[in-house]
Amino acid sequence: MDLSLNVYENLVQLARLGLAGRSQDVQAYLRQIIRRLGKAEPALAQQLSELLAKAPSALSPLRDFGSAIVPVDADSRLALAKNEYPVLVPNAPILEEMLRIKIDQVVQERSHLTALEAQGLGPTRSLLFVGPPGVGKTFSARWLASLLDRPLITLDLATVMSSYLGKTGSNIRSVLEYAKSVESVLLLDEFDAIAKRRDDEGDVGELKRLVTVILQEIDDWPSTSLLIAATNHGELLDPAIWRRFDDVLEFHLPSADLRERTLRDLFGDSAQRIDAWLPILTDLWADRSFSDLTRSVQWARRRATTMGIDVVEVLLDQIGGELRLSTAETRKQAAKILSEAGYSDRRISELVGISRDTIRKGRG
Repeated sequence: MDLSLNVYENLVQLARLGLAGRSQDVQAYLRQIIRRLGKAEPALAQQLSELLAKAPSALSPLRDFGSAIVPVDADSRLALAKNEYPVLVPNAPILEEMLRIKIDQVVQERSHLTALEAQGLGPTRSLLFVGPPGVGKTFSARWLASLLDRPLITLDLATVMSSYLGKTGSNIRSVLEYAKSVESVLLLDEFDAIAKRRDDEGDVGELKRLVTVILQEIDDWPSTSLLIAATNHGELLDPAIWRRFDDVLEFHLPSADLRERTLRDLFGDSAQRIDAWLPILTDLWADRSFSDLTRSVQWARRRATTMGIDVVEVLLDQIGGELRLSTAETRKQAAKILSEAGYSDRRISELVGISRDTIRKGRG
């Protein structure tokens, strides 16, 4: 070995970090050594890379998940986290292309650990999901856990937050240590509740101290687990929080293309019946999230099933008010669809708010 690499100093530093129990720092230091070894000692660099790649299964095998004890609040004795394994997700989330690529990347990294370690890199350890309610943040976290075949551990915010000074920080540390002890995906939902800006004068010192705790935990988060924090209010997060995550994924309300794809999937076997209405629904429901679209479609399908009527009839009753308030172009388009379906001029006029004379002229 090339003595210029200061082997002895490296060994001392590794021993110091290991004895201090700082496994994440040990891994980071080893990556530096691998880069420095470079072409001089390729065999040794390869061995170290393989050791790092195997570290997750060696440190906390998945089979030990069942034996790990879920932390509880000392006073209430309620569990501080919920865990789920296996994570069963019926279908993949419909996402913007860049979000899908980033999530796929996280999954692929776990299959290429040796190659990453050989480059002095580790896998993604932490993600921040930001976006309005109902756009797929929690669903995507579940999907990731399912793809990685990892337990999903979710912080129970209601139990963790304590009125006793110092208890909230202690509870959160317990959950974080628990998530570190197994190969898992930890979801910190409603993250803004525990990671608010430290200049918020309305918060007590306890919540401000929480931010410091969380910053340290994110910095030290092991590659054995994946930490996902999700928030509907990114503007409330402490600025230092954003820099600590390996990646930030911004979720938006679905685009027109995604809305149409989502609606087609949600209507299932009935999709053919409402095919002509999809462009109109896509336009009328432009401000709706994925969860809003799901609720609307499921209500219409349930109504049609229980009343024994055509889903299009239910849909027309559901969107009638919106149609009458929509743009002239949308109302004309709806009138044309209804006319071709055999609806009377009177019924069309009631539904879209266009006079019967105008409807007749349009047909002519």
